[in-house]
Amino acid sequence: MRKLITAVFTTAILLTSVPLAFASVFPDVPDGYMYQEEIEMLVGAQVINGNPDGSFKPERGVNRAEMLKMLYKAKGKIPDATSQGCFKDVGAGSWYEMYVCDAAANRYVQGYSDGTFRPATLVNRVEALKMIMEIFDVNVEEITEARKDIVKFVDVSTSAWYTKYLYAGFDKGILPIIGQEGARFFPNWPLLRGEAAAYIFNSLHVQLDEERAETEAQTQSQTESGDTSDGTTDSSSDTDDSGSGGRDSSYQDPVSTATNYNVDFPFTKSGKFKGRRLKSYSFDLGRAQDVYIVAALQSGQIGKLSCRIYKLKDDGFSTEYYLGYQEGRKCYLKVALSRGNYQLDVQPTSKDTTYTVFAEETSGDGNDGFREAALFAIGLNKTDILDSHDYADFYRFTVQSEKNLTLDVANQSELSCLVYAMEDVDLYGFSGPTCNHSYKYPPGTYYVSVGRKKPRSSRQTYTIQLQ
Repeated sequence: MRKLITAVFTTAILLTSVPLAFASVFPDVPDGYMYQEEIEMLVGAQVINGNPDGSFKPERGVNRAEMLKMLYKAKGKIPDATSQGCFKDVGAGSWYEMYVCDAAANRYVQGYSDGTFRPATLVNRVEALKMIMEIFDVNVEEITEARKDIVKFVDVSTSAWYTKYLYAGFDKGILPIIGQEGARFFPNWPLLRGEAAAYIFNSLHVQLDEERAETEAQTQSQTESGDTSDGTTDSSSDTDDSGSGGRDSSYQDPVSTATNYNVDFPFTKSGKFKGRRLKSYSFDLGRAQDVYIVAALQSGQIGKLSCRIYKLKDDGFSTEYYLGYQEGRKCYLKVALSRGNYQLDVQPTSKDTTYTVFAEETSGDGNDGFREAALFAIGLNKTDILDSHDYADFYRFTVQSEKNLTLDVANQSELSCLVYAMEDVDLYGFSGPTCNHSYKYPPGTYYVSVGRKKPRSSRQTYTIQLQ
């Protein structure tokens, strides 16, 4: 009978019905946090680590090298210590060299056409899924015509390179995780540390379930043939009928878990979240408007809120979306919207909290969204200010022919920055463009948002340059 390939600590994680006694407790992962169980279990098993200051920072992004190391440790794989010199940007003797080079040797990962791996680049959601499938040896089937209706996210094309990995994630039970249950998946978004813990935790559950099923099948076969290796009788009465420890590993329609309401703009709504599931509000704008939205947890509620708004196209896909600014128990959006159909998503970090959301027309500073994006150009250097009532500024530029470019935003540690590729851009590469990183931009139209991270009372000066 095949040996179970899951490491000893994996079994400890998955078979323990209560949190491990040695699990870490972090001040930024409070009781009720959406990924608390996953984080504390994996930290206790030393798959992932906290920070020297005692925090975990669940909302910090995971880079490509970090993701590989976490997956190797979760799987119980030991990289070949002699693996080295695989990519020109993988430092000799670095902590991640043997992980990256062993993964490359086993064809778990591939580098870029310029001979780099970019270990410090944040891994996005679908890159992380591909790494999981490869390292955990998950069978990934091609998307056939009969299965095309399985992936129903409006921002995921069935012809994209990553769609088969996304489908496998749902098919195997790795997905969905809390916070990734709406009508959009945002495949190019950086994977956060808390989300990575949930991906890995679910993957280990799936792995153990498959190994348990195989062991039980072999035991059953031996019993029926009268051959039992240990001389015992049929132990099927001890079988765990839940299959996955009470976790449903069957495919779930990603759209069906959200609660959606059709409303007339402007509106004010209150309600209670079911667990940590998001609430969605759909509305039509008959004309272009500057919109101000505030979503807030009600008095006495714990946790935080996230808020996002998308413009829905007739084909169901959306390249125009806005991320809310979070401060305390509130989330803010102040955006210049064009005429069309929109969806507002609101989601909590704590279970069963009550909230209020209101949306009204306002006036902006003339640079608050796609409709008002300022024209930008290669070689241009611009300095601007986010005042106390401004959450983000938008810019637009066009690339005529493929170029290696870097969109630099000074003080990025204090600012958010996101590059949007429009429909006329063929993103044939492994990932999309990100701020402050060199990228080979295909021809087409791009938008950029530069948003605040500091409290609303502060004025933030920034410089943006495309070169």
